[in-house]
Amino acid sequence: MVVAREDAGMPVRKDRFAIAWLVGNELRQARVRLGETQAGSAVKIGTSTSRMNYLETGRSVQRPDDVLALMEFYGRPRAEAEALAGLLERPNRRVWWAPWEPVIADHDRLFFGLEGFAAAEFVYFPSVVPGLLHTPAYAAALIATDQVSPLHHERIVEFRQVRQQRLLDDEGPLELSVVIDEHALRRAVGGADCLRGQLDHLLTLAARPNVTVQVMPDDVAVHDGLAGPFELLDFEAAQSIGRIEYPDGAAYVEEYHQVAGYLHRRRQLRGAALDEHTSREVITARRAALERTEQGDDHPRVARLDRRRDRSP
Repeated sequence: MVVAREDAGMPVRKDRFAIAWLVGNELRQARVRLGETQAGSAVKIGTSTSRMNYLETGRSVQRPDDVLALMEFYGRPRAEAEALAGLLERPNRRVWWAPWEPVIADHDRLFFGLEGFAAAEFVYFPSVVPGLLHTPAYAAALIATDQVSPLHHERIVEFRQVRQQRLLDDEGPLELSVVIDEHALRRAVGGADCLRGQLDHLLTLAARPNVTVQVMPDDVAVHDGLAGPFELLDFEAAQSIGRIEYPDGAAYVEEYHQVAGYLHRRRQLRGAALDEHTSREVITARRAALERTEQGDDHPRVARLDRRRDRSP
């Protein structure tokens, strides 16, 4: 799960606070599924109920032995328990995002900590290109509309590029899957030049084996994304975690039955969206239309794409 290398000048993205939160949530979900109480679990490892609560909320760093004992008590497979306990090895003293802390909202810190060592991420964001795929110019144009001090704009753009580096790592790159509504490809954030550069960047990233970009076509009127944008993080040693962001904060989807619902939404969205190849054709066509418009053709003729998922006769 190494996602960045110290010898490359990048911090290793293993956030001990995010790990403690994730391990605690995993312990709580295993206990709840079994129908056990915190008091009963505390007796099992010879501790108090109050410390058990701290272990489950991540406010107290868990010991690998406690994790192994509890997971065995909850009837979880030994390999699963060892993988979870393994997250606690060699914690970093400093969180990887510390250099950008002044420009990161409180409600985002847990998410970025989790994202740093996640195996995969899914993003559905209908209105604009998701942040992990931004060019600096596109990010700067969006940030200019936020209620953020201009003094912080450059650092926020820089941080988005640092997050994006996880997609480009040679070892353990983040597996990213995104679904973007088609109209987001027409929204000229920052102007035509900025949008053209962003579309080029989308195509470059979409060509990577660890990045999947799918477009939700305008003619799919009803789909599972109408309730709003959301993100899912997948981990090798824990259940997936979801996040729903709103203007002044974020809500985390951590209960196992709620997570199951969002995993279903992800499957439905990916099934309703255009496949990867056709999505790249749509992005390329939009890029070409921008070029023709700038050359003076007010009514560019864009070839109609066959958007059927199955092209066989």
